[in-house]
Order: sequence, then structure tokens, then C-alpha cells
Amino acid sequence: MVLEVTLPRQSDKNDESLITFWHVSEGDAVEQGDPLVEVQTEKAISEIEAPQSGVVKEIKKKRADTVAVGEILAIMETEVMEEEQVLVDDLVLERAATVQPAVTEGVEKKASPRVKKLAKELGVDWQLVTPSGTNGKVTEDDVRTFAEYSRKEETTPSKGEETHPKRSIIATPSVRKFARENNVNLEDVLPSNSNGKVSKNDIEAFLAERDAASTQLTLEPEAEKKEAKVKDGQKRVPLTGMRKAIARGMVHSKSTIPHVTHFDEANVANLVDQRERVKGYFEEDGVKLTYLAYVVKALTVVLQKFPFLNASFDEEQEEIVVKENYNIGFAADTEEGLLVPVIKQADKKSLFQIAKEIQELAVKARDRTISVDEMSDATCTISNVGSANGSYFTPIINAPQSCILGIGRIEKKAIVVNETIEIQPMMALSLSYDHRLIDGVLAQEAVNELKKYLSEPGLMLAKV
Repeated sequence: MVLEVTLPRQSDKNDESLITFWHVSEGDAVEQGDPLVEVQTEKAISEIEAPQSGVVKEIKKKRADTVAVGEILAIMETEVMEEEQVLVDDLVLERAATVQPAVTEGVEKKASPRVKKLAKELGVDWQLVTPSGTNGKVTEDDVRTFAEYSRKEETTPSKGEETHPKRSIIATPSVRKFARENNVNLEDVLPSNSNGKVSKNDIEAFLAERDAASTQLTLEPEAEKKEAKVKDGQKRVPLTGMRKAIARGMVHSKSTIPHVTHFDEANVANLVDQRERVKGYFEEDGVKLTYLAYVVKALTVVLQKFPFLNASFDEEQEEIVVKENYNIGFAADTEEGLLVPVIKQADKKSLFQIAKEIQELAVKARDRTISVDEMSDATCTISNVGSANGSYFTPIINAPQSCILGIGRIEKKAIVVNETIEIQPMMALSLSYDHRLIDGVLAQEAVNELKKYLSEPGLMLAKV
């Protein structure tokens, strides 16, 4: 039976996804649950799995294509019993015999927009279909049956004509994953087993030959492989799918949210000492304790005291939506651009749990294995330029959140402490906020509270 695999909704904010990789080729046999294709939506990568076992008959969308929700990605032929297939084929041919291209005399053919769209998708001229509906109306069943009949006519060989069926690829999901990681098309690999099943050894042999021939392919999507165009002393670099998502988000945020940014700094001498004392215990469990983990913990405590910083603005209803969950996003720099993993329910997690989650999510972001769920539902975001030796900046709010905290490098400065000048480590802070929800005094009070917890880490750690 023919089955259409369509793009499901991957995000509440975007109706489109970018195809980044096909795990299968036309003619491949797949099991239910096997990955078919990877799509990218709002910087995250998701896998679309086979809804049933069967054979991939046709791939409708190419890598680097932008696809809307509901559009057909591929056509599968699902597995049915041979006896059942014979009965289905006979029924289709029997029905098709009655809907061969013909002219219905005295009746003007009609079709709804939906039927016309279906006909276009199946490559059928609906005006050639004999209608079965009343008053010359062409139905969806008429179009599908006509299309099925046409395909059978096209694939039926003429007398004396040889047929060359496409080889079906037999391989386990782990072997397919190994092929994908090495950018190998399984159709190019000759199986060494008599049963035609491709093994990992077959792929490794193929890789050795490919490397010897110096024809190694790139893993980048086609849209990212386009070379920059140079004309009249100017270079034009095409945007990747991820960069497009970033650009759309930044433009939307700046054009809809009135940004205000406060700059300040915190004396983190006690924080530096505390981290030095305990980081060795974290490393025993394979966890790196970063200053970002402390900032996540401190910001969470601040959000609990100042709820409007953990809120969003509903423009249609003109209401402030205060969030009861404390999900902290943090910007992670990757080769393709910034990704924003989210630490869910940070208020219920210890410093160790937060540090461990930051480490795991950052690795997933760099490897582009992070899921949409791991990047969703953030209520507030932290952007860290301190790791790049940055200081003060104006971070752009991740809409629809009401604020974003920017942290810079820790730098030793001469400051006044108890009427004396001392050299102390100071952390740069930049808080951008939505002025529709948050006034300047409230924002500064929140910054002051944040400085207090960063200066005295024992206070925030007591609020586990």
C-alpha cells in the first residue's frame, strides 16, 4: 500500500523546516521506527522516522530544501501480504479501467481546490480524469486511482523489453547510522554477504577506496556548499538555514520589543575561592564546574523574587504572562551559529546537576545532536561572552521572554573596599529587558540582587 510521509509540526513558532540529511535512498527497505530524514527547525535537528515498515519508493524533497508542515517528504510502499497485494492490484486495475482518459459528453468536469491540489501533487491532469461524482465532479479517489493506473502503465515493460529493478538496500539501523556519519550512500556499497545485506565492513572497505581516490565528500548541506560570489569587489555569501533562523529571530525581537540594557559588575572574589575549593569534587565525577553554573543558580533565585523577569508579553491580549517554571537557556557557540539549550526546572536542581547538564547540552549542541525539546520552553536566557574574553555588550532578548542576562569576563580591578583600595576579580554584567513589562528601577533592583548572590555564593547555595 502507498503511504505518504509528510513533515509533522516541529515548532510552535515556525511552519517550515530545512532538510539537512536523508538517511535513505529510493528503493531502500526500512523498518518501522528507522530514521528517514533529518530536518532543522529554529536551529535544532530532528529525525523523521518511518511510520511503517516498507520500501522508500520516491523522495519528494532534496537535501537543503525548505519544506512546509504537511508537505510530502517521501512516498513509501508499505509491506502487505502477497495475496493481499494481488487483490489490491486487481482492484486498482479494475477501477482504473473505468477512469481512463475520456471525455464525458454533455457534462462539464468540476474539481474542488483540494482535488486540484492533490492532482498537482500526484502529477495528474485532473481534466483527463473521468469523474465519478455527481454533476461531473472529480473526487480525490478518482485522482488517486488514475495516478495509480498511470504509474502501473509506465512501469509495465513492453514485450521483449528488459527491466532493471532498483536494488533494495538491506542494512541494520546501526550500519545506516555508520554510513551516514561517514557520508556514504548505501547504493554505492556492494555487499559482501550472499544475502545482499550491507555490513559495517563493507562500508569501511568503501571508505578506504574513496580515500585512496581522494574523493572525500563534505557533510555540509547543499545550501552551505555554495561558494561565495565575488562581483564588483564585493563578496556575497549565501545564508545557511541556521543563520536564516538566527536572522529572523533577531529582527523579530528588535522590531517588537523595546530594549533597555543595564551595565554593572559584581565582585566575585568569594565565588572564585568557592569554585577553586569544590571543582575537584566535581571533576571526580567527570563534571567541569564553570562560572556559568553559578550564574544559572543565582539568576534562578533572582527570578523567583522578581517574577516579571520570568515572564512574557502577550501582544494580542495585552497581558503579562508570568511563568511558574524556571527554565534557563544558555547560548552555546557552534560552527554553524548560536544554539540555545535549556536547563529545565533549574530551581529544583543542585549546582552539581546544573553544571552536569550544561556540560552535556553543550556537547550535544556542538555535535548537532540536540533535540527540539532540549531547546524549547526557556523562560529566561544567559549569553556568555566572557569565555571569548568579552566584557560588556547589549544582548538581544530571545522573544517572547522579557529579559536576557549577558555575562562577561572576570577581570581584576582596583576597587574601594571598606575605605581602602583593593585588587578584586570583577564580573561584567549586562541585563537587557522589555521596557513594556519592566521599569528601570525594578531592573536595577534585580541586578543588585544578582550581584549579592554572585558576591556571596553561600547565600544562593542555601536556597537549593
